[in-house]
Amino acid sequence: MSFDKYLTEQLEEIIESNLIRVAIPYQKGNSIRVKNIIIRKHHNGYRLFNLTTNKHICTTFAKATALAVAKMTVEKVPFDLKILQKMDDKVAKYYMDALYAKRSMKTGETEERRESAEVQFDIATQEAWTALAAIERYIFDK
Repeated sequence: MSFDKYLTEQLEEIIESNLIRVAIPYQKGNSIRVKNIIIRKHHNGYRLFNLTTNKHICTTFAKATALAVAKMTVEKVPFDLKILQKMDDKVAKYYMDALYAKRSMKTGETEERRESAEVQFDIATQEAWTALAAIERYIFDK
């Protein structure tokens, strides 16, 4: 092992040991960690696990929602998980609507259908971004 690689490993160990004390998200392997909360990508979204209790907290569609739940849980801020999950469901719904409209824009048989799909796409993307912005306020403002 080279001297530089050894120093790099030592520095990583020092940083990781101190990150447990602070609520800063960092990636380790295939997961994102925030103190004692792990966020893992799953085929149906992002799963949150609590390391201290070894329990599943919830599953979310958006990574921003997972980070918001992790931040609020770690900082012990009182919040309603159902409100965040409703906003997450809104993001998922409008995301799927946008995908459908985008597909309809490409495969629409008439010009009217393609124009209608374009309007649906614009509305769905705007609503999805609005819901995502509301979720991000939990991360940055609260």
